[in-house]
Amino acid sequence: MYNPAPDDYTPTAAGAPSTDIWVGWLVRGADGTLTVRDLVNATDRDGYDNQPSFDPAGTAIYYTAGVDATQTETFRYRLDEGAVEQVTHSPGASEFSPTMIPGQDAFSAIHEVRGLQYLWRYGTDGSEVGPIFATVEPVGYHAWADERTAVMFVLGDPPTLQVGDALSGEVRTVAENPGRSIHRIPGTAEISFVRKVADDEWWIERLDPATGATERIAQTLRGREDYAWTPTGEILMGDGASLHAWTADAGWTEVTALERDDAGDISRLAVSPDGSRIAMVRAR
Repeated sequence: MYNPAPDDYTPTAAGAPSTDIWVGWLVRGADGTLTVRDLVNATDRDGYDNQPSFDPAGTAIYYTAGVDATQTETFRYRLDEGAVEQVTHSPGASEFSPTMIPGQDAFSAIHEVRGLQYLWRYGTDGSEVGPIFATVEPVGYHAWADERTAVMFVLGDPPTLQVGDALSGEVRTVAENPGRSIHRIPGTAEISFVRKVADDEWWIERLDPATGATERIAQTLRGREDYAWTPTGEILMGDGASLHAWTADAGWTEVTALERDDAGDISRLAVSPDGSRIAMVRAR
């Protein structure tokens, strides 16, 4: 299945930015407004710590960490203990974007080896089960609509959004020029993604994976594509060192402005299934 990498191949991990994952409490006031409290730097070190994703119980965060200048592995941060442990050990390969598979004691991640990027399944003990879609490559990002339906950002010119059935192996293209932030909309089997209509016009859209139908939800903050959903339907997005929330009634409003003395801009976000915890990636 694997072919030699081209002579000019550079591993994706090479040159990755130095980032940390900050974890805090997401608190809703009596008036319904959200605040972030007790933020702590869960991965305080130089290097790449990114792409956080909560487990179904909300007790741990799976994430991607650079182990050297050219390789990444999947790590797990246990919230109660504040403990970090390495999950995968894949010499000669890298993993990106670990995401729990609904209804399984397993997660999926982008497995990169010799210049090729496939979506793989792993046990939560780090065991490699193997590729989920053997013909779809290069996969950049993904999310699960249900236990068998994956939605994947596939690199290309243009990049495409593809829906795959993990049981039948059937894959079809449903959109072009998506962004990297793909999520299941809480309480539904629908997926949200960013469609980049133009350089200065990006929209968060909903996708029905069964039909391929899409519908606009909200325009992103200018130049921003990373976001997360709360269980009650707000969309959270960073803009510089500020965290914003979107609702259908109010549009975008600022939740909190974080101190720049601690860290830099906010990028990727994740919210625990019960909505009580938040993880955010910030530049060092």
